[in-house]
Amino acid sequence: MLNAVEDRQQQIVNYLKINQFANVTDLISLVNYSEATIKRDLVYLEQTGLIRRTRGGAMIVDNQKIDVPYLMKFTHLDEENNKQYIADVAQTLIRDDMVIFLDSSTTSLHLVKNLSKFDGLQIITNGVLTAAMLSEFTNASVSILGGTIVPKRATINGSKAYDDALSYYADLAIIGCRGWDFEHGVTETHEGEALMKKAFRKQSNHLVVLATQDKLEHKYIYQSVACHEVDYLITDIPLAKEQLDKLNNHHIKCLY
Repeated sequence: MLNAVEDRQQQIVNYLKINQFANVTDLISLVNYSEATIKRDLVYLEQTGLIRRTRGGAMIVDNQKIDVPYLMKFTHLDEENNKQYIADVAQTLIRDDMVIFLDSSTTSLHLVKNLSKFDGLQIITNGVLTAAMLSEFTNASVSILGGTIVPKRATINGSKAYDDALSYYADLAIIGCRGWDFEHGVTETHEGEALMKKAFRKQSNHLVVLATQDKLEHKYIYQSVACHEVDYLITDIPLAKEQLDKLNNHHIKCLY
């Protein structure tokens, strides 16, 4: 549950996502706090990369590039029916006694309760909350990769975590993505996150990409997995024939 400060800051971010810009007076009326408090919130939110301060107010950073603090996402999991739908489809690929890489994305997090239905699973993850939920709600043997926790993201990545991932071998790797491009595959805004997904692909027999509608046809700075390295793409919408043709060219099976 969010504390009062986090709740106020989330209200500000949500308002800016809808309206693109707000002056300080607008935000004072929105959350009913003082001008000094609002300005402190805007300084903090700018430091996280969510907004950009302007003269007299603030504007949202490009929605596609926003990296909302993980706990803000976590509190809204029950509202993300599209991600749960994808998780339900992904469940059809899982069998008892599998070894699975599961990344730290919120889309992957929706899969946790589905995994409670299986016996003998061994799961390796770079997600701090993912590991905690797996331990709490499943009977799986859970391993968390070692390394540095990325601030505000509850994820572990970087060279240490990459090297740790290389010490495992999995039947299946299941990853979310920041963007999916039908020519270039999975891309990310963070180099460390891209590196982890490279390791998961390298050390697994099959790779599954979970991509909600808003991730499709978007490409970001760091490529993590090329199309020819992907075995399954799971989405929450039917794809167009042209998109399916591109997947077929790369021998990717689309599940919906």
